[in-house]
Amino acid sequence: MRLIHVALLLAALISSASAVSWTGGVDNVTDGSSWWIHRQSANLSVDLSSSVEGEIAPIIGPGGRVLSSFHAHYTDIDVNDIRLKERTAALEGVYSSEDEIRLRANATSNVNKTETKPAGSNVWTITFEENWPVALNASRTIDYVGTGLNDRDCVGNNLDSVGATFLYNREFSKERTAGLKLDRMNATVIATDDTIIRADVMPARSTDYGLESHSTGIADLRYRQTYPDETAHNIGLERYYGTYDIKRNIKMRSVYTDLENKTDWLSCCLEGCSGIDPIYSGGWSEAEVFDCVCG
Repeated sequence: MRLIHVALLLAALISSASAVSWTGGVDNVTDGSSWWIHRQSANLSVDLSSSVEGEIAPIIGPGGRVLSSFHAHYTDIDVNDIRLKERTAALEGVYSSEDEIRLRANATSNVNKTETKPAGSNVWTITFEENWPVALNASRTIDYVGTGLNDRDCVGNNLDSVGATFLYNREFSKERTAGLKLDRMNATVIATDDTIIRADVMPARSTDYGLESHSTGIADLRYRQTYPDETAHNIGLERYYGTYDIKRNIKMRSVYTDLENKTDWLSCCLEGCSGIDPIYSGGWSEAEVFDCVCG
């Protein structure tokens, strides 16, 4: 009796950006365990450049009322889990900034689902294959002297993330670059008729983050890299109080392949791999396995 229900739902939202999404999952009706994933992307391109230079100062409003001065900057990008979030707030002072953003996303390929169960086994392998690439390149510079500035940024790439927060700065400068790339994503669920054993999400991705800053308040720097089961792989957190010049570069890569080590499935004449000389195990051919000439 088959006790596993597998679903793959595709949805297309017609808009100027041609947004698309899909949802896939596995429900085990025996023990009630389930695993689901939702992805959303688009066919789009964005090129943005901007610059600001001036003095943040009070202005005289109607009736002689003095209006307080401030500057605010906000960015929020999220395309197929490629993310860029920025927030800047500054009070009275001299301020300048420059921004460059280039985003490319393609979501024309079908999402494929496969289910396999070897004969005589009760173990199911369900895979979802997505080829919806995204590339984001963004840079931002800030120079400020004044009453106070707070600045936050965070870039994310499918559960990996890098970011920085700067608070209570009277003098501040920053040059930040970010390059994020998603090539493809595979998700694999291993389940039996009784329960879901494990689920791995494996996006092939890269994240490059560069930062040079001068700060006079509190600086928090952080990064996180994850395993396919979404647990943390590398985590870093730093905090600085006072006046600091900080420079950092972070590069993260995660590439997953379906290559199989042939010695993992040898069983014809050597009782598995127990009798194989490790020096010899690097060059197996199918003839050597099935003709039993390796002894």
